[in-house]
Amino acid sequence: MFYNIDMGIGQILGKEQTAAIFDRFLPEMRAKVESQSAIRGMSIRKLAEYAKGAVPEKVLAAMDAELRKIPINREEENSEKAAVWLNSQPLTREAAEQIDFPIQAAVYPGRTWRDTNGRRIQAHGGALFYEDDTYYWYGENKDRTDGICSIWTWGIRAYVSKDLYNWEDKGLIIEPNLTNPQSNLYPTARVDRPHILKCEKTGKYVCWLKLSGDSACFTVLQADSFLGPYEMTEENYRPFGRMVGDFDIVKGENGKAYLFMDSGHEGIIGMELSEDFIKVEKDVSIQYEGLHAPFCREGVALFERKGKKYMLTSGMSGYIPNKSDCACSDSWTKGFVSSGNPHIEDKTNSSYNSQISQVFKIPGKKDLYVSIADRWVPDYPVDAARADMIERAIAAHYEPDKYQVSPAEKQDLMNSPMLESANTSAADYVWLPLTFDGDRVYIKWQDSWKLEDYE
Repeated sequence: MFYNIDMGIGQILGKEQTAAIFDRFLPEMRAKVESQSAIRGMSIRKLAEYAKGAVPEKVLAAMDAELRKIPINREEENSEKAAVWLNSQPLTREAAEQIDFPIQAAVYPGRTWRDTNGRRIQAHGGALFYEDDTYYWYGENKDRTDGICSIWTWGIRAYVSKDLYNWEDKGLIIEPNLTNPQSNLYPTARVDRPHILKCEKTGKYVCWLKLSGDSACFTVLQADSFLGPYEMTEENYRPFGRMVGDFDIVKGENGKAYLFMDSGHEGIIGMELSEDFIKVEKDVSIQYEGLHAPFCREGVALFERKGKKYMLTSGMSGYIPNKSDCACSDSWTKGFVSSGNPHIEDKTNSSYNSQISQVFKIPGKKDLYVSIADRWVPDYPVDAARADMIERAIAAHYEPDKYQVSPAEKQDLMNSPMLESANTSAADYVWLPLTFDGDRVYIKWQDSWKLEDYE
C-alpha cells in the first residue's frame, strides 16, 4: 500500500518525505492547513474539489504519482516503539476531568452524562443491551481522541446500570491492540459503531465492528459473556466484496438475524446472517439507491413494533448533524418505504443536533422505545440556517447547477468540524423516547424524562 491523494492531509504531513511532496506541489497550502485544523481531516483530492479549479488536475495527478512511490509501512517503527508512543498519549482534558456528579433520577438529553466515578461516559456510536435485570451501555471509547493526534478509538468500553440513569464503568470489553499496527483494533484504525447481540444457537455474544475510511470493512468478535473477553473470528471482512459503512443488526421473530448497512453510499443493503451470526449469507433488500451526499443514508438504526419493521437513518455530513429519515416495512426481507423526518418539531433541521445509533425497546414497558444518539460536536450547534448552508454546500459538489453556494458559505463549510479534527471525547448524548401515531414514528424533544412516566 502506498501514499496517495485520497489520504488525509494530516497523515501526509505527518511524514517528512510525504510532507515535502505536499509542500512542493501545494506551496501555499501548508499555512492554510495549519490555520484551519478542520482541513487536516480532508483528503488532498477532496480539498482540490472544494478549491474548485485552484489545483489543476495535472498537478493532482503528478502529486499522486510522487506519493505512490512511497510505501505505507505501518511497521516502520517497531511494535515496542509504537506501543510506547500510544501509551504516552494522555486522556483528553474532557475525558480526564472527574467531578462530583449527583445521583440521577431521570434522563437529561443533551447534558453531559457522567459515570458513578464522575467521569464523562465514553460509549459513543453505541447501543444498549439488557440481560438479567441489568442494562449494558457500550460504545467507542474516545478518551484519547482529541482531533489532533491520530488515535480514533481506544477500544470498546461498557457501563452497567440497574435504573438506566446511573452508570458504573466496567472498563474496556474489547481492548485496543497496541503492538500490531496492522491490526483492525490498533488505536489509529477507524473502529466505529459496535453492535452486540447474543446468538441463542451458540450461546455466544457476537460483536460486529465497522472500520471506516479506506479500510471500510467489518471485524467480528465473540465471547462467552457480555463483558468478554472477546476473540476475533473475522477481520477485514467485506460481505460479497462490498465496501462497508454504517450498519445495525437486528433479530427477527424467526430466530434469524439481519444486518443492514450503507454500502459505498450507494444504498442501504439488507442481508441475512448465518446461524452463528458471524457471517453474511445472502442479500434480502436494498433501499435509498441513487442518492448523493448529503442525502444518501447512513447512521442505520433498526427496530420492530407490532409486526412493523422500522429503519431510522441520518444523511451524510460527517459529524455535522442533519435531518433523519424513517422508513417502514412489513418484513426484514422486503424493501422499506420512507415516511419522512421523525423529528417533526425540530426547527433546527438537525435531529436535535444529534445522530441516532440505536433504537432500544425498554424491557417491562408497554410501548417505550428510546432513540440512542450522539451529539458529536456540541460546540458546533446547528440551526436551520446553518443546516441549509451545509446541505447546499455539500450537494453543490454533485449538482452545481441546482445548488447555489457563495464563497463565504464554502469557507464556512471548510471551517466546520471534520471527522479527523473533532474532539469527540467531548461528545454528549441525546436519548429521547419515540411516540407513535399508527405506523408513523415521531421523536419529540424533552428536557428530561423518567421510566416511571411510562406504562
